[in-house]
Amino acid sequence: MKFPKQSTKSKQFNFYRCLVATTLLANGIFQLVAPVLADGTTAGQSISNTATATYEDPNSPGTTINSTSNTVVVTVAEVAGITVSASGVEDSNGGSVGVGDLLIYTYTLTNVGNDPTQFRIPNLATTTGPGTVSGTLPGGTANNLQYSTDGGKTWQNITSTEVFTPSVSPGGTVLVRVPVTVQAGAQTNDVITVTLGNTPGNAQNQLRNPDGGDVYTADNPDGTPGEVAGLPVNGTREASATAQIKVGSTAKTYTLATILKTRSTYNNAGTAQITDDKLTYDLSLRVESNDPTGQGITPAPLVGTSINVDGTAATYILVSDAIPAGTDLVVAPTPPPGWQAVYTTDPVTTDANTANWKTFPLKGADTLGSVTRVGFINLPSSITSVAPGVTVSGFSIQIVVEPGATSPLTVANIAQLFGQTPGTNAPVYDESGDQNPSNYDGSPGSMTPPPGTDTNNDGIPDTLPPTSVDDGYINNPTSPETGTDPSNNNSGTGTGGEANTFVIQTPVASAILNGPQNAPDAVGPSGLTNDDFTNKSSLVPAGTPPGTKLDPAAVGFTNTIKNNGTSTGTITLTPTKPTNANDLPDGTKVTVTYGGQSAVYTYNKGTGTFTTASTPISIPNVAAGATINYGVEVDLPANTSLSTDTIPDYAGDQEFGYPVYITASIDTNGDGTADSQNITIDRVYTGYLKLVKLSRVLQGTGPAVGTGQGDFESTPASNGIDPNANVADVPRTPAPGNMIEYQIRYKNISDPQAGSGNVILNADKVVIVEDGTTADDTPAGSNNWALDNDKNGLIDTSNIVGSAKDSGAATIQFYSGNNPANTSGIDQTGTTVTTDVTKYVDTVTGKVAPGELRTFTFQRKVN
Repeated sequence: MKFPKQSTKSKQFNFYRCLVATTLLANGIFQLVAPVLADGTTAGQSISNTATATYEDPNSPGTTINSTSNTVVVTVAEVAGITVSASGVEDSNGGSVGVGDLLIYTYTLTNVGNDPTQFRIPNLATTTGPGTVSGTLPGGTANNLQYSTDGGKTWQNITSTEVFTPSVSPGGTVLVRVPVTVQAGAQTNDVITVTLGNTPGNAQNQLRNPDGGDVYTADNPDGTPGEVAGLPVNGTREASATAQIKVGSTAKTYTLATILKTRSTYNNAGTAQITDDKLTYDLSLRVESNDPTGQGITPAPLVGTSINVDGTAATYILVSDAIPAGTDLVVAPTPPPGWQAVYTTDPVTTDANTANWKTFPLKGADTLGSVTRVGFINLPSSITSVAPGVTVSGFSIQIVVEPGATSPLTVANIAQLFGQTPGTNAPVYDESGDQNPSNYDGSPGSMTPPPGTDTNNDGIPDTLPPTSVDDGYINNPTSPETGTDPSNNNSGTGTGGEANTFVIQTPVASAILNGPQNAPDAVGPSGLTNDDFTNKSSLVPAGTPPGTKLDPAAVGFTNTIKNNGTSTGTITLTPTKPTNANDLPDGTKVTVTYGGQSAVYTYNKGTGTFTTASTPISIPNVAAGATINYGVEVDLPANTSLSTDTIPDYAGDQEFGYPVYITASIDTNGDGTADSQNITIDRVYTGYLKLVKLSRVLQGTGPAVGTGQGDFESTPASNGIDPNANVADVPRTPAPGNMIEYQIRYKNISDPQAGSGNVILNADKVVIVEDGTTADDTPAGSNNWALDNDKNGLIDTSNIVGSAKDSGAATIQFYSGNNPANTSGIDQTGTTVTTDVTKYVDTVTGKVAPGELRTFTFQRKVN
C-alpha cells in the first residue's frame, strides 16, 4: 500500500501559497505570464520548464521531426512561518513535583516557512499557578531562559531581554527551555502552566500583532547565505504554546516516535522468471504530539543518538532497513530534503545502531549486492530534531530478486528507528508494522514499554532491551519470527514490530487479476487480491439531515483486468452476491460494459443473487499479460440510507458503503469452464463525511453546572449518531454567565487504504459553516444562537474570543450580521449581531483521510 505522501516541508507548508511572476524571453520579447503558486517550495528556488514537440514534413510523411522550446524559469517568493509546541516538563529534582523544585519546561520552535529565518525569543514566559519563572538551568545563569540549535546537545543562555537565534533552515527547529520554581504554599493537584509566546488561544503562525513576550520570525538580512532578497510576502509571523504540570505528580517526558513501512509497488518486468522482479518500499517517521500509551507522558521531540558514519561517531536520527533475504538493493536511494542516505556492508547479525555506516555513493569495492542495510540520517546542519506532531516522509528503497532465487520467494522485512529524547539518555527505538510508538506494546490507552527497558517502573523506557535490539533481519521469511503486517498498512499486532511480507512467484498457465483502474494487482485488506476495492460517492443534496432516505444517482467505475497467466483465454465479467446479503439494498441495478457489450443485473436481497435478461460480458482471445479496462455502473434504489448513518442489519450496524463484487473469470482451454477467477469491489457511498454536533455547559462566570451537563457525551440527540455517545441524554440548562461549548465532530467514515492499489475517498476542501442566524431558514433552521430571541436588546449568546479551534490544520473565519451573516470580521465579542461573531467558517487545510476524526469547537457565553 502506498499512502499519499508529503515531505516534511510540503506538509508544514500547505497553509502558505504565494504568487510569483514568470518572465518569458522569446524572440527578444519579454512576455508576462500568469502568476503561479508556490506550495512549500524553497524561497528563491528556480523552477524550469522546457517544451518538446514532434511533427512531420508533409513532403516526407512518416519522418518525425523534433523541436525543443526555450526554457521558462520561475522563482518562488519567500514565505515566513513559525510554530511553537510544548515539548515536555522535567523536574530537575526528580520524583514528584513539590515546593522548591526547579521545573524545566521545554518548547520546540519550528521554521514552517520556505526560507531560512531567525527566531526572536524573549527572556520571559508567563505562568499561572504556584510557580514563577526563576531558578538556574543547568549551565545557566539565574532566572534566564536558554535555547538550543543542535537538538539539545548544547544550550545558550539568554542573558539580555531577548535573543535572535542564528538562521534556521526550513523545517529546522530550535529548542527553548524555561526555568520555573514551585512556590511556597503549593498544594497537591495545583496546576502550574507556562506559556512561551503571546498569541490568542496559542494560535500558530499568525501575522504578528505586537505584544510583550512575542516569539516571532525575523527575516535574515539580504546577503545572508541561502537568504532570498527582500521581505517575506506574508510578513512577520508569531506563535505560542502552553505546557502544564500538577503539583504532586511525576514529570514524564519522552519521545514517542513511530516508523511506518508500506510496500508501494511491485514490477515483474513482464517476464516469466522472478530474478528481475522489483519491489519498492516507502518509509515515514512520525513523532506523536499526543500520548496514546496511557502512561501520562508529555511528548518530546526526537533527536539523534550516537551512530558511526564514515568512520566517525556522531549524533544522528537513524531510519534503517535491512535488505531482505533473496534480494539486493537496486539503486542508491534518494533521501528527502535535510536527510542523507547511508548504507552498511556489515553482516546482518550486526545491529543497525552499532553498524559501520557509509554515505552514498558506494565506497571502494562496495557494490549494490554487498549492501546489507540501507539507512537515512538527518543532516544536523539543517535538521536537528523532529518536533511532536511532525511526520517525515519521502524515504524510499527499491530491491530486486537476486540471481539464483527460486519461485515462490517470500520477501519479508522490517524497518527500524533509532534516536533519543532531548536532554536525557533515554533511547528511542521503534520497529515498523504497527501504529504503536517507540515499540510500546498493547492497545491505545493501556500500552507498556518493551520488556526490560523500564528499569525504574515509571512507564518510560530508559534503556534499550537488555539482550540488545533485534537485528532487524527476518531469518524465517515464510513464518517471520516478528509476526506480520498482513494488510501492508502498519496494522500488525504483537511485541516489537511486524514484518512486511510479499510472495513472488513464476506466472502459471491460467491466472487473472481484476482490480481498480490501472491496478489489476491491487491487494485488499486480507492481504490477497480478492477484496481490493474502488470507493466512490454519489451526491447528497444540501440540507439532507441524518436519517434521510434518498434515491442516489448512478455512479460509474472503471476497472482493469489482466490475463496474468501464460495462455490466451476468454474473460467473463459478472456481479457476484456480497458476503452479507444485507450489504446491498434490494433492487440495486448493476450495469457492466465493455466495447459495444452491455449487461444489466438486478439484485434480489432476499436471495442474495443477481438476475439478468442480458448476455454476460465475454471478452475472447485475451493474450497473456494483456490488460483491459471495463465499465461498471451502480444505481442504488430509492429509499437508500445515508452511508453516514448507523444502519441496522447492514455490515454489522455501522456506517459503510454499498459494495458490488465484480468477478472476472478466465477460460484458457475453451471448455466453457472458468480456470481461474478474481474479484474486485466497486463500493458506493451515499456521503462519507459524517458530522456530529455536540454541546456541553461550562461554568464561566455563572452558577455551577448541573449534573451531566458538562459532558459532551450526554448531549441531547447524540446517541445513535456518535459511537462515543453512550450516556443517556441530559438536557442543557445554562444560566446567564455560563458558557455553551459547541463541538462538531467530523469523520471520514469511508474505508482506508488497507492493502495496496485501492482507490480510497479522501475528503478534500472541507468547509464547515456555523451560522447562528438562520433560525427561520429551511433546511438550515434551528440555528438561533446568535440572535436576540427574547427581544431584550442583547443577543442571547456572545462569542468567547480564542475559543474557536479545529483539532487539525484549518483557517477559521469570523462573520457578523443577521441572516445573511456575511460581514467579514475578526474574533470579537459583543452583544449585538454587528459587534459579535454570528457565523464561523472553518476551512480545513488539506484532506481528511479515511477513518480520520477531527473536531471544530467554539464557545458562546450566555448573556
